[in-house]
Amino acid sequence: MSQSQTIAKHYTRILALWPKDLLRPNLPFTRTIERRATPYGVKPVSPPIEEARKGDSSAAAKPAPVVKSTPQAELPQINALFSLLENRYSNKYPVSPGVFKPTSNPEHYDRLMEEIERAPRKSWFQAKMDEWKMKIRWQ
Repeated sequence: MSQSQTIAKHYTRILALWPKDLLRPNLPFTRTIERRATPYGVKPVSPPIEEARKGDSSAAAKPAPVVKSTPQAELPQINALFSLLENRYSNKYPVSPGVFKPTSNPEHYDRLMEEIERAPRKSWFQAKMDEWKMKIRWQ
């Protein structure tokens, strides 16, 4: 098996394992990985950028050009992606529970995670109401 076939196989596996971004489904990180893997024969999994942009005039008209790197330079990039998938760094350098429970506002991160989980299911009106509520001081 050639080195470029091995790289394509790694990228295909990474794309299959990469978690979906529920908070920003229109901007998945997998598109970046796909663009990096295209020179090695990996087919895109997500819809083309033009389809996802329909009606979005703020986005650039054309994507950045694909730069083909050498297979030797690609392998460390693949290793970095796998290390992120495996949570290698959070396992190697665990954070104390006190970091997520600051004494000034111990529920902050719990509420933040609840809001992130609710965000994809909100209607436009609910999102605007929450935005306005954040601008008004209730105390």
